[in-house]
Amino acid sequence: MDNTSNNSNFSELREVRMVFKGLQTLYQTYLPKVDPILIHDLLVREQEKSERAPFYMVEIFTKSGTDSDAMKNKIFEKTGMLPSIYDSGTHYVTNQRLTLEVLKEICDSDDVLEVAGDYTGTMTGRGASHEHREHTRE
Repeated sequence: MDNTSNNSNFSELREVRMVFKGLQTLYQTYLPKVDPILIHDLLVREQEKSERAPFYMVEIFTKSGTDSDAMKNKIFEKTGMLPSIYDSGTHYVTNQRLTLEVLKEICDSDDVLEVAGDYTGTMTGRGASHEHREHTRE
């Protein structure tokens, strides 16, 4: 390879990195409480797989002191699914259909600290598998 080709490749890769960094900034700006990997996975499934509202195991971490009955009822009203509740009422897990709009709505709740999740593809439920990031930073 000659230098011109190498420079072109590096320029292209630099552009990919810059666009990715910009995308990460958008995630942080508009969905700051949501795990960026969850957002990316959802967007890929919507675009490439043409899956409308695919099933995800969604984990919502809330502030200590959040009314767990109120949160449970709110989740049920929005999803039709009763969440499992862990960590003294601060960790809610449900298997549900997910859209970017639903993520935004969850993220906008004052009680919510963080949202994580994994694609399941079906209604088959699983237990909690994520820890609130604050736990892992200690």
